[in-house]
Amino acid sequence: MKKFTDLTLEQYLDELASAEPVPGGGSVSAYAASLAMGLSQMVARISLKRKKKAGLSPEEEKKDAEKRATIEKILNSLETIKKDAFQIVNLDPQVYQEVMAVWGDEKKQDDALKNSFRLQADLSLLIVMANEWNTNLAHLVQGSIKNDLLVSAALLEGSFRGAYHTAMINTRYMKDIHQKQVAEKALDELKVRFEKGHGGVHQGS
Repeated sequence: MKKFTDLTLEQYLDELASAEPVPGGGSVSAYAASLAMGLSQMVARISLKRKKKAGLSPEEEKKDAEKRATIEKILNSLETIKKDAFQIVNLDPQVYQEVMAVWGDEKKQDDALKNSFRLQADLSLLIVMANEWNTNLAHLVQGSIKNDLLVSAALLEGSFRGAYHTAMINTRYMKDIHQKQVAEKALDELKVRFEKGHGGVHQGS
């Protein structure tokens, strides 16, 4: 299968706008999430590059060092999950085609739907984590650069809703009732966690 992450952004947009079913919403959600995480990383790196204020007291020096260490930790954590999210840009079209290939075979169909569900549920979790780190980062950085965190937060909200609904649509076609209930419960828990952590980035905060 074509590796969509190897395409330029313009090529990806052309593929997306075509009459082909892939890439679709699941792939786009992963792409948007990756962009959001990258934007938050930019904010973190710019903040770390800024010079420390002169004349800090020992206590202020300690607090500044702790703040920088926390930003560095967030930066590295975002790098890990950004790579995972970006891979889903390719994986989502693949699992979609696997579902279509076995459609009508009840057992194989449920297994394929479970895999498709899990991929977008995993993406949802990555987005939840990024959202929480984004909120933490907002309390640690200052200046106009915080506006980029607002953009990141908006992208994360859109990508979470996309991943959530793409995962949910798979559960609607599951024949195994227990599997369906477990999947829906997991999604509901992720939604609650996302909504609890969302809204922590505000203009001027």
